[in-house]
Amino acid sequence: MSLLELKAHCPHEKDVCFGKALKGDCFGASLRATVLQKECKCSCDEVHYNRIQKCCRAVGEQEMKFCLPLCRYNTSSEELGSSLGLKCLSQLTTWAYCAADASDQTSCCTKRGVVPECLSFCKGDVPTCDTQSILNYQHAIVQCQKAGLEARPRYDPDWSSVCEWEGK
Repeated sequence: MSLLELKAHCPHEKDVCFGKALKGDCFGASLRATVLQKECKCSCDEVHYNRIQKCCRAVGEQEMKFCLPLCRYNTSSEELGSSLGLKCLSQLTTWAYCAADASDQTSCCTKRGVVPECLSFCKGDVPTCDTQSILNYQHAIVQCQKAGLEARPRYDPDWSSVCEWEGK
């Protein structure tokens, strides 16, 4: 994401927000990142969105590009249950992998009360494309995934989902 793109998306934010967001200061759970996410909400939201979109574009199935609008940190349960969400169910593993950015956030999720059967989402590993009900824990899982992000992406661009029900 370039400075001009960020300014176009967030025209009302202070210039200091753009530099800090592009430097990677919005990522993680440090005090600085937490404050910046509040003070520079638009810029931080944009760099988070840009990060997960890049991953989904890189590792997602090419014929499923129509699912990209759902690959973001603030996808609602209503969207997941919509007709598009149901068509894109096979991309759940990709979204979980990209949201976690190749990091294991199970300890954070456990502390936030996520039940054991949903912990696979906390490390971006949903090997059976299981559709277990994560909706009650979606917010906690996403918060942990975002807290585990670092300034530089860690996902493997050559990763591909393993989905038993698709014969992979």
